Amino acid sequence: MLTFYLVLLSITNQSQVNQKDFKRKKIINRLKNQGRHNSDCIFCRILDGLEEGTFIYRDDNVSAFMDIHPLFEGHTLVIPNEHFKDVTDVKPEIMAEVMKVAQIVSKLMIDNLGADGINIMHSTGRSAGQTIYHFHVHVLPRRIGDDAGFERWWFSRSHKASRDELQEVANRLTQR
Repeated sequence: MLTFYLVLLSITNQSQVNQKDFKRKKIINRLKNQGRHNSDCIFCRILDGLEEGTFIYRDDNVSAFMDIHPLFEGHTLVIPNEHFKDVTDVKPEIMAEVMKVAQIVSKLMIDNLGADGINIMHSTGRSAGQTIYHFHVHVLPRRIGDDAGFERWWFSRSHKASRDELQEVANRLTQR
């Protein structure tokens, strides 16, 4: 069964935090020992807890967290926990899991954020606009009339959300 959770500062049950932290560290150590984690990669560093991330989903193989440069409210990145450079490098079974999580996140966006539609995007290679060389897909909640924001984000990356903004949207996105 897939488990959703938020990394919240207000968690009071320390044993639950320690169990989740232990499980995350165990997964990351396994990947490092197998040479499938890259300490120079920002996404691997987020998975390791060395950089901040606002997670809305994590399991043994895939994680989803809020994009720090959101095009639209709720813009989420879905990534494999194992480091793969791009779409040509990902194992087919991991690709299937990434897309399964992208579908889960899409449903959350429609149900909890009122999205009218969803874009799922990926870029492989510099000429396609890839800037982080850890395979990932962007899941973008869309609303009628929001096209101007797409150009602003996709071409300039000028908007940077605060951690508080990201956490507030993550809380709304994962409400039940």
